[in-house]
Amino acid sequence: MYQQNLSQQASQCAQIIKQLIQQTQQSSNMYQQMLQQEQQNAAQLDQLAQKERKAVQTIQSVLQGHQTAIQQMQQAMQICSQLQQTAQQQAGMQNAGLSMAQSWQNQNLQPRQYQ
Repeated sequence: MYQQNLSQQASQCAQIIKQLIQQTQQSSNMYQQMLQQEQQNAAQLDQLAQKERKAVQTIQSVLQGHQTAIQQMQQAMQICSQLQQTAQQQAGMQNAGLSMAQSWQNQNLQPRQYQ
């Protein structure tokens, strides 16, 4: 009777262990699936991060191009201002020259009085 009871307990123990092994295998399978999913997620995130780095480089390049364009346009604007000043100065000189010429003509056209 003692051996029979011991045999039943050993059988029950083996069944419990067998169930635990099955549950552990099922759990391992679930964790394996989770691991694969996380690896796929990590790979996708790496790809996304790489695309984002390329986007950052593109945007930085565009901004540098804009900055260069702004500097060149500012230089062109300075040249235009200098040209305008030069044109105004020349116009002023021409006006002064015309005034002097008219004044000289007026003086020459007036009758001279000799003493």
